[in-house]
Amino acid sequence: MQSAAPDFRPEIHGLRGLAILLVVAYHLWTSGRVSGGVDVFLFISAFLMTASFVRKGTAFRLLDFLVQRFRHLVPLAAIVIAASTAAGWLVLPPTRYEGLLNHARASLIYRENWRLIADQANYMVADPQRLNPFQHFWSLSLQGQLFVLLPLVFVAAAALERHRGIPVRRTLAVVLGLATVVSFAWAVHQVGADPAAAYFSTWTRVWEFTAAGLVALLPSVPLSARASRIVSWTGLALLLGTGLVWGRGAFPAWAALPPLLAAALVIIAGSRTDDPGHASFWLSRRPVTFVANRAYSLYLWHWPVYVFTVVVTSNGNPRTGPVDSLTILAASFVLADLSTRLVERRFHRLDLLRSKRYAVTAILLFTLLATSVLGGIAAVVERADRATAELPPDQRPGARALTPGPDAPASASPTPGRGIAPGDRAIVYDWPQDLPACDPTLPGHPADPDLGWCGVLEPDGEPTRVVAVVGDSHAFQWLTALIPLAEERGWRLAAYGRAACRLGSPNTEPGCSEYQRAARDWLLATRPDQVVSMGSSTRVDAPEHDDWGWAEAIAPVAHAGIAVVNIRDNPRWDFDMPECVQRYGTEDPRCSGRRADKLADEWPVGALADLPHQHYLDFSDWFCPPGKVSLCPGVIGNTYIYMDSNHLSRAYVASMADVFAEVWDAEVGA
Repeated sequence: MQSAAPDFRPEIHGLRGLAILLVVAYHLWTSGRVSGGVDVFLFISAFLMTASFVRKGTAFRLLDFLVQRFRHLVPLAAIVIAASTAAGWLVLPPTRYEGLLNHARASLIYRENWRLIADQANYMVADPQRLNPFQHFWSLSLQGQLFVLLPLVFVAAAALERHRGIPVRRTLAVVLGLATVVSFAWAVHQVGADPAAAYFSTWTRVWEFTAAGLVALLPSVPLSARASRIVSWTGLALLLGTGLVWGRGAFPAWAALPPLLAAALVIIAGSRTDDPGHASFWLSRRPVTFVANRAYSLYLWHWPVYVFTVVVTSNGNPRTGPVDSLTILAASFVLADLSTRLVERRFHRLDLLRSKRYAVTAILLFTLLATSVLGGIAAVVERADRATAELPPDQRPGARALTPGPDAPASASPTPGRGIAPGDRAIVYDWPQDLPACDPTLPGHPADPDLGWCGVLEPDGEPTRVVAVVGDSHAFQWLTALIPLAEERGWRLAAYGRAACRLGSPNTEPGCSEYQRAARDWLLATRPDQVVSMGSSTRVDAPEHDDWGWAEAIAPVAHAGIAVVNIRDNPRWDFDMPECVQRYGTEDPRCSGRRADKLADEWPVGALADLPHQHYLDFSDWFCPPGKVSLCPGVIGNTYIYMDSNHLSRAYVASMADVFAEVWDAEVGA
């Protein structure tokens, strides 16, 4: 069976080199734009794979294909993953270790695209937008997945030809055509419903592979020299213009069509490498092929080099200056060149690797190498966390360091040479204590628990008091102090909240207004003794204010005779506080701020003052201890106050348990 394309076409190889250059350039010099280079990469891979299968026809062997394909992909990927993990361990603050290891593992098993989707959807993940040295593995993971899925279609097509006489091309045309239409329609839907997930999803990207397969099935149509030139330059111009014109479009739907059409046009134009008037001539020249020969290595190395340079030189600012950009480019090309020479040209050309047995052995050995590095680093990190967790209470007093009395520690500063509780890595996941999940079939439980977070702690007998917590994560962080109080005193404690959705807040996110109505209806229906939520709102770069809309939203509850317990909000920061402390130390002024800049002189209660049954709990002195110049630090009593830029750590709130109970009893009543 004749091929739709020869084994090697220099202009397609050159197109791959141009695509990687565009990817690197857009990562370095643009903000939020997509070059289309990755889309071209996917297209070329699928085109060549399909063309190769059509040539082999019924002689195609799935196991041979998979072993040889992953034998070429895994060794260098494993080296980069191991090296990037080790570099991250040395360069990144411990707050990032958990994410570093999770993404390294996902990249090693070709699941990074799904890991990124999960992180974007998980409110508990610390800053999913943060630069991560494995993020570029999303496209390699996608390729790896489709290198397994699409050959199954080839196997089925070959089986149909052998047993039913249905030509392979006909079967592929039908299956790939249907897959292209369905996947593209799903991509168009998803970029509107969930653009972050759509960008990384396998199912929204399938059409880019299958569309390339359809191009590989097209019969060869001879073009005149003039027509071929026009088609080739049109394709090249379309690719170069993608980032400028459609780079901010909704990928991978309509905005992905131009780069794929560009690749298709260059392929259809044919290989006329002896004609200087043809784009293929220039795509096959040495400068382009030099990059193309190192395309895989360059793609693997450039992103971690970029991320670590940003971390070391610009404190997380993703925009790089001319010097940094040139440094990143030079380092990436050096690493890519070394990798190509040592791995691609020497290791992969060993004759013994043509044997499936030795090829599989190589895949396993390199995977084991990377796994060993990841496991070793994880063990070291866990050992450090255990040492911190085992510190006696007097060496991690937290808020107790500020409590007067004969047993109070002499200083609120960290113990020299000791870890800060709950641990430099553990702090990232130091969320509040959980409650048992709500059951809408039980009396008193919210009817629509799926609108937000919902939990209820039931006492052993008749509750002595019913307390309800509503609002966002800033209200929920106080569960760590409320739960032991409820357990000790036999309260029924119920919590119903939603991320970034306080009652009365103007959040327009779908579901927020529904939650707000459901929460207020629930309060009025169950009539708890007290409702707990936030009674003010702090901001990163503006004064603290009364929580706009809260007084109006809670007014029906207050007028119904239900007591409302307002907690004053804690300071917020425009940086990750634990990371700052780990980078610069507890005494560095970059990791603290003046109380006057973070909190109002007095609690701005606003319209709450006009409502009945209001109580106020103010713990600001435990975040910003009074003094001649009152500062709001990141660590008190060898304990992180914050787990990120604005949420209190569970460890610190737990250390405030006695303070919380005392203030509650004085203001609300025992």
